[in-house]
Amino acid sequence: MEIVQHHDLMYNKYNIEILEYNIDNLGLRRLLVTQTLTPDFCIKYVLNPDDHGMCVEDHYISKNDILLYQSHITKEQLDKEIMGYK
Repeated sequence: MEIVQHHDLMYNKYNIEILEYNIDNLGLRRLLVTQTLTPDFCIKYVLNPDDHGMCVEDHYISKNDILLYQSHITKEQLDKEIMGYK
């Protein structure tokens, strides 16, 4: 599996499997802003910074941030994933 570092996110797009494999090396905010993510990925990783966050700013990511930066994800999709995750 390909190894991705935090700075690589600025220059390349990666598939979900590669991002999941490297999640502990990646800042969640940069991931959110630079990559195309799925609703499931966002709930599992981006909204769980205690398990996967690299820095303090990762703890302040909200559902609204996901909707802003991942414009292909609808509020309904995100809410459905949140309900299924809990």
